[in-house]
Amino acid sequence: MNRRVLVMLAAAWLIAATPFAGERSQPVDCLPDRLEWSAAGPDPSVRFGAANLPGIVLGPPGDSAPVIGSTSVASLGHGGSAVFSWADVILEDGPGPDFIVFENAFFSGAGPTDPADDFVVFVEPGIVEVSADGVQWVAFPYDAGALAAASGVSGVDRALYLDLRGLAGLTPTLTGDWTVPDDPDVWDPAGTNGISGAGGDAFDLATVGLSEARYVRIIDADSRNGFPGAGDGFDLDAVVVLNGRPTQPAASDSDGDGLSDAAEVELYGTDPALSDSDLDGVDDGREVAACRDANSALAGPAHLAEPRLWLSGAACTEARWTFLGSTESYALLRGDLSMLFADAGGVDLGNTTCLYQGPAAVRYSCDADQPAAGEGFFYVVRTANREQYGWSSDLEPRDTSSDCP
Repeated sequence: MNRRVLVMLAAAWLIAATPFAGERSQPVDCLPDRLEWSAAGPDPSVRFGAANLPGIVLGPPGDSAPVIGSTSVASLGHGGSAVFSWADVILEDGPGPDFIVFENAFFSGAGPTDPADDFVVFVEPGIVEVSADGVQWVAFPYDAGALAAASGVSGVDRALYLDLRGLAGLTPTLTGDWTVPDDPDVWDPAGTNGISGAGGDAFDLATVGLSEARYVRIIDADSRNGFPGAGDGFDLDAVVVLNGRPTQPAASDSDGDGLSDAAEVELYGTDPALSDSDLDGVDDGREVAACRDANSALAGPAHLAEPRLWLSGAACTEARWTFLGSTESYALLRGDLSMLFADAGGVDLGNTTCLYQGPAAVRYSCDADQPAAGEGFFYVVRTANREQYGWSSDLEPRDTSSDCP
């Protein structure tokens, strides 16, 4: 696979700004592109993780240990909800589960070391719904009696955990391959505490009779299992597509695999004249949509890590970008729109000012500089130590004459 990584999003910033306006994701991948947030409580902005939305929940799941949940999450509160949608992928019913929902559930005490072991899991259940159009919704079935039995308790045992299937927020999220679904009925001897991949709760569209979907809604089940405060309720971590196909590309797609010819050459390194570049029986578009390497049958996630950028503010500019992993570092730059120019070799960003360089953070608050009347700034973000700031909308490379030190 072409391992060049799309690591930048430029956004124009004029005299006024709309709240956290983001550019459409350029590459096709298994991760959501948009989030609609409806956290419960008198002031949703004080919920845990809210200051890092939307990017904190639009990337892969955060790293966790079996007995410690990820903090790369945003809490819904009691009865809050969130809707994820994809601009570049349509979820479809395929072999096995079709998507995974990750929360930060974890074992209370030691996890099981044998399939016969009992265990206790700290859970905050969420009801999962899907929709093809964002209007008509269908919920995955679950046992209401089991949910009632779990309400108000700080941990559920193995029997109740199994009875709660159909809900999200049950299976611990672990460090591992987040494109591998877990089956709670099957012990994985190669997995941590018998859990496959990175855990999470997997869902199959066939269960609710849908052949495809564009939206996933998660609603905190109001079971009040956690501790009072900003972290109450379901803690969103990530949603990952396992079976999907790209939306129809606007540009030329010679082999009909859902990827434009330009994207196959510049982004994925696949053959634009061959719909199944690695001849494994799955076309390139569906492999890319599931974060798989379309040039190889090797397992493991393969996606173009794109820290998209959202901007907001009036007196100063706040920037938020996509969480790409607990070990990633980022660089945030500001430039003057008048410095931008294109040539045959790419898009030159001109001289830029380094605003931030460092690990972990997915938010910069805030840049007090303002453009002069009739002028504007652009902002770019990338993972640190990358030479190229991604591609323009026509996939020409973006470069700059200055950088973060």
